[in-house]
Amino acid sequence: MFDMLSRRDLLRTSLSAGAALGGILTLGPVSQAFAAAPRVLKVNTLASAAAVNVPMQAALRMQLGKISGFADAEVRPTAKIPQIAQEVIAGSADIGDADVASTLAAAEAGADLKIIGLSYSNTSQVIVVNADKTKSLEEIATNGGTIAVNSIGDFMYVMLIGVLQKRNIDPKKVNFIEMGSSGDRARALLAGRVDAVPMHIEQAAQLKERGNYQILVRPWQEYPNWFSAVIMTTGAWLQKDENKLAAVALLKAVLTSFRSTDADYAWYKAQVGQYASSKELKAAGDDFLKPIWKTLTEDIKAFPPKMETLTPDDVAKVIPVYKAAGALNGTVDLNKLIDRTYLEQAIKELA
Repeated sequence: MFDMLSRRDLLRTSLSAGAALGGILTLGPVSQAFAAAPRVLKVNTLASAAAVNVPMQAALRMQLGKISGFADAEVRPTAKIPQIAQEVIAGSADIGDADVASTLAAAEAGADLKIIGLSYSNTSQVIVVNADKTKSLEEIATNGGTIAVNSIGDFMYVMLIGVLQKRNIDPKKVNFIEMGSSGDRARALLAGRVDAVPMHIEQAAQLKERGNYQILVRPWQEYPNWFSAVIMTTGAWLQKDENKLAAVALLKAVLTSFRSTDADYAWYKAQVGQYASSKELKAAGDDFLKPIWKTLTEDIKAFPPKMETLTPDDVAKVIPVYKAAGALNGTVDLNKLIDRTYLEQAIKELA
């Protein structure tokens, strides 16, 4: 598709957008006329950046601007996770760094969406308990205990429902409450108001310094891949030739960040210092951060160099869990939703 885009077609696209001709740029094998000002993509993303989010943030804020014809993205932080997909659907953003649960639900409801990449593969969130009080999920259920999640129906809630069912524990015996802030959830666990909470691995490591707080559930040990965040947009947006090229450029930036993270701890550490939300994480020394990096890259395998896990077959493996949790009806057509066209072109151009 991309090889068949002629110079004339691309020139006409640029002129129709009102761009002033500034010369010829080369994006891998594709040449096009470019405007004097590089293009700025509007990308909705989470307001906070944990350790697992840093490569994506580096791609948006630094790597994309290195590609000829593009500036760094206009990153639009969003506090409420489902709002990311909603704003992309409404057309107020070009691309979303969105949660998989909202994206799947919107697509099943008929929204014109395409998943074109991964923000990372496999979640880094874990379920943490005070091990002095809680030893197992069975114990929580038996005692009618409480688990705080970001929102009922989100990917961590669904993950837990699946784990409970695998252990033959009735999810109805567990009280799930919504608590949107990870900080609020941690404080609730510290105060003993809840029995378990999801948090990122680096937050769990920090909490261990406050007492006998232990990881009870690691999603990457429960599922082949527990998808969390995806790069998504609308099918209508992708119809324009300049947007096809923009999708490829963005994915090249993300893949470059993934590969740099996997290969170079020093590079990753520098990006954490720039883009992580937590002041403690930004300032973390090697004794704390390097084990986090190893867990992300070796155990969780969060940054696959070709986003190999993004396939309809791989995503299909988690759909029954969403269906059992009542988060989906199971009717979403993954072959239409997941489109690797732009990802494959990005891989080709980076080769």
